Amino acid sequence: MEQYVIVVETGYKLASANHKITPTQPMDRVEAQQMFTEMMDSRHPELLPPKHNTTILEVSPVEFLRLHRAMGGAVELDRVTLARVH
Repeated sequence: MEQYVIVVETGYKLASANHKITPTQPMDRVEAQQMFTEMMDSRHPELLPPKHNTTILEVSPVEFLRLHRAMGGAVELDRVTLARVH
């Protein structure tokens, strides 16, 4: 049976090393796809904490970016990727 994980990368900012990478446990395709879609809808705050003033950009059916404009105009990037385990 194929298994999938979701890799959540949060907190990317220019000239900062304070980002975090969190993979989920392996799961089946249907469960992983559902969780991925829910994350685009701002659910699963334990993996992708909510932020105000964000824009979601769907890069592909298996990846999206979340851009957050912080105070002072700094941009913070989060990336979520759905991937098959080999």
